[in-house]
Amino acid sequence: MGTLMRVEAATAVGAYVQRERDRLVSREPLVRRDRPGAVKAMRTASRRLRSVWHTLDAAEAGREPEYREPDHPEPAAEPGGLSGEFTWLNAHLGVVRHLDETAHRVASHPAMRGRPAHWAVRRIEGLRGPARCELLLVLDGPRYGSLVAALDAKADTPVAADAATRLHGWFCAAWQPLLDAFASAAAVADPETRADELHEVRKAAKPVLDTGRSVARAYPDLLRHPLRGLGALHDLLGEHQDSTVCRRTVEAWPAEAPDREVRDALRDLTDWERSAAASVEGRLSALHRELSALRPGG
Repeated sequence: MGTLMRVEAATAVGAYVQRERDRLVSREPLVRRDRPGAVKAMRTASRRLRSVWHTLDAAEAGREPEYREPDHPEPAAEPGGLSGEFTWLNAHLGVVRHLDETAHRVASHPAMRGRPAHWAVRRIEGLRGPARCELLLVLDGPRYGSLVAALDAKADTPVAADAATRLHGWFCAAWQPLLDAFASAAAVADPETRADELHEVRKAAKPVLDTGRSVARAYPDLLRHPLRGLGALHDLLGEHQDSTVCRRTVEAWPAEAPDREVRDALRDLTDWERSAAASVEGRLSALHRELSALRPGG
């Protein structure tokens, strides 16, 4: 039974990697054509692929889960270093994705109509245009081509059975420390610092969530409910992050607004996003209690 489970785990991870590889390369042409949602989908696939190799590397080296992993947009390229290469790609995709989300939130806000909306959209596009040009240069460059070639070679290679089962063990070991980090972040008094700490928790939750999903088919009874709860945490903190990023992007703009109408609309948007983030924070304690009642290890 143990041998059968190891084979199933390896098969599950292999299928997960191949699916996300296909998602990544299929979205690239859509990103080039600037199709809605394409950058987000490509970044999600890149993040999930990064999580698998980040966790495999950590598990094989016997390292504990990391909860303060810094972002390195330009890490040194290393042969076979897929985790670092996906971190690099994610950083470039993330800049455009956050501007896309901010533009969506601006356009959805009731006060942002007419002249205020046009003024804000021009400001966002002034930031997005250069970021998108930089992203296209990345996709046309040799480093991205090497990443895809290395990914293809990895995706077509069977996942080692022992390595695959280590993913499940790493997920279970990461569970309680992640919940502790979540509780500590939610308890921070200063709202701006709290927002940054919650963002760190979300970044730490991503590899745990993606790792669990990669082996979920092999351990359905153990992982179904924990993954559902962790997915809820990821999505809720994602709402908080998007709201915070939008507010921080536009909150300095009223001082540069051409008239009172635009200025008042921008201030209304800033207040709205601050309230939206506070609403999310009001739901965190209940979610923490729900997650604390789960035991993914058995």
